[in-house]
Amino acid sequence: MTPQEIKKLRNALTKEIKVLEAELGRIAVQNPSVKGDYQAHFHKAEPDDTLDEKAHSITDYEEERAVEQNFELRLREINDTLKKIDMGTYGICDKCSSPIDQKRLKVIPVAKFCFDCAKKAILA
Repeated sequence: MTPQEIKKLRNALTKEIKVLEAELGRIAVQNPSVKGDYQAHFHKAEPDDTLDEKAHSITDYEEERAVEQNFELRLREINDTLKKIDMGTYGICDKCSSPIDQKRLKVIPVAKFCFDCAKKAILA
């Protein structure tokens, strides 16, 4: 990738981090003990809530927890990609150290594996 493409990618990934962190702030709180970890809000049921309302609270929590975990995973992928860009190893397969095809990186900028290694991992 050209330096301009790398700069554009870095900007796009940085913007995505801000969006993800804002969304996480809406549904979760940061875990002070573990950097990059969030905990979904648990909407406590009131003592006079019906069983349906209590069940709804649990369902809301589980849905937010699933979203929170997906957002955390995406943040890790983006941060790992930014580290690779900084270290000059972006676009190199984590498994075989071959270059990752530029077309693949344009579609999946956070790709860690070349097509062959990714295919082997899926089939394994």
